[in-house]
Amino acid sequence: MKASTPINLAPLRARWDRQARRIDALSLRERAFIFLCIAAVLAALFDSQVLTPLSARDKQRAEAQARQAAEVTQLREQFVAASSNVNDPAGQLRNQLDAARAERLRLEAELRKAGSVSGGEGLSAVLQRLLAQQPGLVLERLALLDDTPVAMPSVVASAANAANAANASSPAAMLPSMPGMSWQGVELQVLGRYGDIQRYLQTLERELPGLRWGDMHLSASGTNEPPRLRAQLFLLKVQP
Repeated sequence: MKASTPINLAPLRARWDRQARRIDALSLRERAFIFLCIAAVLAALFDSQVLTPLSARDKQRAEAQARQAAEVTQLREQFVAASSNVNDPAGQLRNQLDAARAERLRLEAELRKAGSVSGGEGLSAVLQRLLAQQPGLVLERLALLDDTPVAMPSVVASAANAANAANASSPAAMLPSMPGMSWQGVELQVLGRYGDIQRYLQTLERELPGLRWGDMHLSASGTNEPPRLRAQLFLLKVQP
């Protein structure tokens, strides 16, 4: 087994002695300046290697905690709102009323798009004008019916019933009709062949897409007498 080689410390000691003699040869001011420089270098190294990473980690941890606190607060608010809407009758009524308003706006838009009577020509005038294009038919009777208000949609009815149930002290009120809208009705009775009557009805359907049919009765008194049609027709009338 070989013996370990002894470490020669003589060069290191000689170098250290030279540096010590140089420091001893310096003045007190120079020694203080060197000490301050060494202290500044050590402080900079400590800050860059220890304090800065710790500060960055603390900042990240604080930001993560702030995000988690914000998410928890948002979830708590959503849970409270959902719970209040489910258990609170007033919240349910508000939701139903909002749905009713949306349904009303949609229905008004659809009704305004539907075929309606123009301001210059009523339903009876339209029927007579189209009847004149069917020479095989004879107009026996044409009577105007009372205008019928356009009822609110069913979702509004359910919302109003919920409102009356929530406020039992107030008397029940009739549901309001759609403002500015009504069904204009006409009772028509024509005499002619079945084919002419059928073509006339098809013409009405084509020329008046928004036409609604009421009671309709087709009869014939005798073998040689042509059929007689009695029908009620309704068309939406929108006030300007």
